[in-house]
Amino acid sequence: MKKIIFILSLISTSAFAQDIKKDIVTISANYNWSEPTQYGLSFEFTKGFKADDRLTSWILNASYGQLQLDEKNFDITGNGFVVDLGVRTYKNKGVREGLYIENFITHGQINFDKTINQEQFKGKYSYWSIFNPNIGYKIQLTKNLSIDPSLGFNWKWEVRGQGDVDNKYFDNFVFKAGVKLGYTF
Repeated sequence: MKKIIFILSLISTSAFAQDIKKDIVTISANYNWSEPTQYGLSFEFTKGFKADDRLTSWILNASYGQLQLDEKNFDITGNGFVVDLGVRTYKNKGVREGLYIENFITHGQINFDKTINQEQFKGKYSYWSIFNPNIGYKIQLTKNLSIDPSLGFNWKWEVRGQGDVDNKYFDNFVFKAGVKLGYTF
């Protein structure tokens, strides 16, 4: 009788015991082709999870932004920053690779300052976005190295342009393509 009780207790305990994996952090070099183009670093953080959970990660992208302005018969490149904070959810349960979807809250600010034909062109373009989805596929090349291509779009809420910059020069709805090369700790 003791053996039967022992076996039943082992079976019931194993049904509730789950292997919880530790927190995982990936730091990536990030490139996004869009309006504005972005070069920077990406931090992906996944809190401890169970093997049968659908994984959700928090992502912070801090990027240098460049924006080309082709108006009034001249070309000017503005420089600034773009910050994205978002959530990524992987399709496959228990793994941080494969197909995923993500969305970001984004803020960008690009400054223009250039002299053209002895005239100063100076201004600031900035925007917010809460609808900034991507779909991508994370490929684990080695245990720690990954590559992460993605496609998406950004719907920007523009802040009134300052100086010589007018928001009508830029699109509110833009497509984007990006790639990340990451290292996981």
